[in-house]
Amino acid sequence: MESSVYLARQPILDKTGKLFAFELLFRDSPKKDSAIIRSAIAATANVLENALNGIGLQALLGSHKGFINCNREMLLGNITSLLDAKHFVLEILEDVVPDETIVAAVASLKYKGFEIALDDFVYTEENCRLFSPIFPYLSYIKIDLVNNTLTQRKEAVSYFRKLGISLLAEKVETESTFQECLDEGYDYFQGFFFARPEILTGNFVPAETQAILSLLRLLRKEPTLGLLCKEIENYPEIKESLLRYAVTGNVLRQVENRSIQEIIEWIGIRRLHEWLMLLLYSRSSADSDSRDSALFRNVSHRAKFMENIAAFIPNATENFCADAFLLGVLSRLEALSNVSLDSLISKLNLSDAIKDGLQYRGQLGLILRLTDAMEKDCQEEISDSLTQLSLKSFVLKICVENAYTWAAYA
Repeated sequence: MESSVYLARQPILDKTGKLFAFELLFRDSPKKDSAIIRSAIAATANVLENALNGIGLQALLGSHKGFINCNREMLLGNITSLLDAKHFVLEILEDVVPDETIVAAVASLKYKGFEIALDDFVYTEENCRLFSPIFPYLSYIKIDLVNNTLTQRKEAVSYFRKLGISLLAEKVETESTFQECLDEGYDYFQGFFFARPEILTGNFVPAETQAILSLLRLLRKEPTLGLLCKEIENYPEIKESLLRYAVTGNVLRQVENRSIQEIIEWIGIRRLHEWLMLLLYSRSSADSDSRDSALFRNVSHRAKFMENIAAFIPNATENFCADAFLLGVLSRLEALSNVSLDSLISKLNLSDAIKDGLQYRGQLGLILRLTDAMEKDCQEEISDSLTQLSLKSFVLKICVENAYTWAAYA
C-alpha cells in the first residue's frame, strides 16, 4: 500500500499582516485505502523525512520558521535530532502533563536552542498553576479563540506579557477578529483571515486583471512561443509592463527594438509566470513584497495543488487541468480585489465550467471543495471529496508535496 501521510501548512502572521511562520501539521489518510500510520511519532518522522529530503526546507519554509506539534512521546524521544533549532519551533500539545520529566526535557530542548510554544492554552487559574513549571522556557503561548472568552483572552495578554511570552491567537478567520485581537495586544495570528477580507460594494474588476488571468491560463497549456507572444501583443498594457520589467529587473541591458519573443526567451517561462502572478497581486496590494505575502503563497500553492489533483482525474484533458489552476487563483480573487464573488463571475469572461467551479458545482467545484477542506483540516469533507472524485487518498501526499515545491519557485 502507498503511504498517505501528508503535510498541511497553516500561515502565522505578525501584527502588520506579514508572514511570520508556518504551523506544520502531519495528517494521515481520511480514507482506508492506504497504509495508516497510527503512531503520532512515526507519522511525524515519516513526513519530516519526506519534507526535509523531498520538498526541502527552502521550499517548505523559505526564511520563516515552522511550528511542529509535539506530544509527550516526541518531547521525550530523539525525533528532535532531525531538526535544526534555527528553523523550527516545538509546540507542546495542550494534553501533555508538565511533570518533572517533561519539564526537564523542555529545559534541555530550550538549552539546545529551540524556541518552545504551548498549544491551545485555555486561560484559567488552574491551568496557569499546572503549566507554570514550563513558563520560563516558553517563547509563545497559543490562545484558541473558540475555547477562551473575551475576558480570558484579555487577561491572558496581561498575565503573559509580564512573563515576556508572546501571545498567538488561533482560529482567526476574519479581518474583524484579527483587528479585535490586535487591539487586545496579541502578537501573532493564525488562520485564513487574510484570504477573507471585508468586501466593499462598488469595487470593479480592472480590464487588465482579465488579461492577466487569460495569459496565466494559456501558460498552463504550454503554448508555443509564437502563440504566447501573439497573445501578449493583444494586451498593450501588459506588453508595456513586461518591457518595463525587463529594464528594471536588469533582464536585458537594452530593450529598445527588442521583440516580446526575445524578452521571453531571456527571462524564461517560469519567470514570466512569476511576473504575471506578481502583476495580478500588485494591482490590489500595497505590499511591496507581495511574493512573500501569506496570500501570494496561499494562492500559488492552492492553484498548483488543484492542477495536480485535476491531472489524476480519469480522462482529464489539458484544458481541464488549466481550468483547475485558474480556479485556484480565482478562488482567492475576492481577497485580491475586494470585489464580491458574484461581481467577479459577472464581470470576468469565464467559462461555464469555471463559473460552476466557483459555486462548488461540477468536478472543478469538487476539487475546490477538497482544497478548502485540506486548508481547514476537515477530514470528513476531505474523505467525501476524494470519494466523489474517485481518487485514492495517497494522491494527496503527491499533490501537496509537489505544490509546495512548485510554489516556492513560482
